[in-house]
Amino acid sequence: MAVVSHYSSEGLSPLKRRRISMRNHNVDLTSCEIILMEMESHEDAWPFLEPVNPRLVPGYRKIIKNPMDLSTMREKLLTGGYFSCEEFAADALLVFDNCQTFNEDDSEVGKAGLSLRKFYESRWAEFYQGTEPADR
Repeated sequence: MAVVSHYSSEGLSPLKRRRISMRNHNVDLTSCEIILMEMESHEDAWPFLEPVNPRLVPGYRKIIKNPMDLSTMREKLLTGGYFSCEEFAADALLVFDNCQTFNEDDSEVGKAGLSLRKFYESRWAEFYQGTEPADR
């Protein structure tokens, strides 16, 4: 069933069209915003807060084809860049997968990535699978 809108998408910026479309789809990303805020303030978030600077990390762009970081995720949340919580989750997992691909597990960044992934997965489960940490 198509959503009928009294808005005409002609002449609107892509961002404005996306915001209108999101309103029509009633996507609630509040839980994603909460999880991202908690991840940003986590003690092991430091390597993931900003995009990796390829000048400071030689070879990163040759190995990591789709970089992702928490500030990019924040920007996407603020500008309507996510149509679903699953899209948000895919970016979060991309942060951790990139970390695991580029860093040794026992390196400082690798350990931070494993720790933050564990935190993220536990919070995601609480919001989206109804599990409580006390159940574990």
